[in-house]
Amino acid sequence: MWEDEADEFQRLFRAGEIDYDEFCRRDAALWKGMPLDRIMEVIGEIPYNKGVKETVKGIREDGLVIVILSTGLSLLINKVKSELGISLAFSNDLIVEGGVVTGDIRINVEHDNKGYWVEKVLDDMGITKEEAAAVGDGVGDREMFESVGMAIGYRPDPLIADLLHHSLHNGSFTKILEILRARS
Repeated sequence: MWEDEADEFQRLFRAGEIDYDEFCRRDAALWKGMPLDRIMEVIGEIPYNKGVKETVKGIREDGLVIVILSTGLSLLINKVKSELGISLAFSNDLIVEGGVVTGDIRINVEHDNKGYWVEKVLDDMGITKEEAAAVGDGVGDREMFESVGMAIGYRPDPLIADLLHHSLHNGSFTKILEILRARS
């Protein structure tokens, strides 16, 4: 049932029938009353894509900074950040009180406003646009891709093909590491 409703909210959003804030509010409401422990169990069962761990390790060994910028939930994003030793992460917060989800959400990263976050991070770190790369897959990554010198699509939506310098449709995530190393 939850998946059917979540899929319907996604369809309505993509069709432009509801805005991003409404999509997030409806999606968060589906979690209302669920214990945080149960959500963390579910999150713990989500596997990484093939090659992600090796890629992140290689990028870190090369001295590069990794930032996760996601319209997803911080519960998952912070787990990934912690497990993989990633420097920074920005995402949206599902509100939890007393160990239970309230059904509310704090939107930190808007669907179509990732460019703001990229530019802020680059400015804070003294990194130029040309020195930065981004990996993404969807239309919501458009501004992010426009804010960096190298845009890499991993299993990308065809609607963003014109923005990409590299597009990976199959295989291991380690191809991203190869692309970044070839650029250096």
